[in-house]
Parts: sequence; structure tokens; C-alpha cells
Amino acid sequence: MAIVGSIQDGILGDYTTLTIKGALDFIMVCAMTASMGRGAIFSALPVAVFQGTITIFARFIEPFMTEWALSNLSLAGSMLIFCAGVNLIWGKIFKTANLLPSVIIAVLWALVRGA
Repeated sequence: MAIVGSIQDGILGDYTTLTIKGALDFIMVCAMTASMGRGAIFSALPVAVFQGTITIFARFIEPFMTEWALSNLSLAGSMLIFCAGVNLIWGKIFKTANLLPSVIIAVLWALVRGA
């Protein structure tokens, strides 16, 4: 959600995905703060830097991000979120970090397919 939402915000000006992610992050940070202390609140700083950097640099990749590439990126991101959810429920079934290159491959596939 961070990658797809930041790119959508940078290219299209649509920040709805980032708003939803922010609400989910807020709930998680509240739970973590209650159990681990107020230091968990500072986890918002690296997330803001990460998402802000992607949003700023999205302007540079705007010529490559066609509608098809953005939808492929969204699909790959949704599948990664699903894999992370499965890991939370049933233990380590998927190695989600190993699947991160699929985000780049999804965009490249849209560029090759669209040409």
C-alpha cells in the first residue's frame, strides 16, 4: 500500500490509498504503543520519509507509468498484502520479502506488453 499509494499520489494526485494505509497504521501504532511504550509512535518518521520519497520521485517515472502499469503494480501489491496476511494467520508459509521484485516485474511486463 505504501508503494502503490505513494505512486498514485505522486502521479495522479489520488491520496486515498495513503489515507487508508494511514488509518490502518494509526490503529496498529496505538496497539503497539499500549503494549510496548510510546517509542512506537516514532515509527511514523521513517514511514513518512519512505512514502514521501516515493511520492516525490513518482514524477520522474510518470512517463513510464501507464494506466496498465499502475494496475499491474496495484495487483502485485495486493498479492503481497495477501501473502503477508496469510503469514499472520497460518505462520510462515510465504517468504514475502523474496516476492518484492514482483512489483518491478509487474511494471516492466506492462511496458513490454504495451509496446
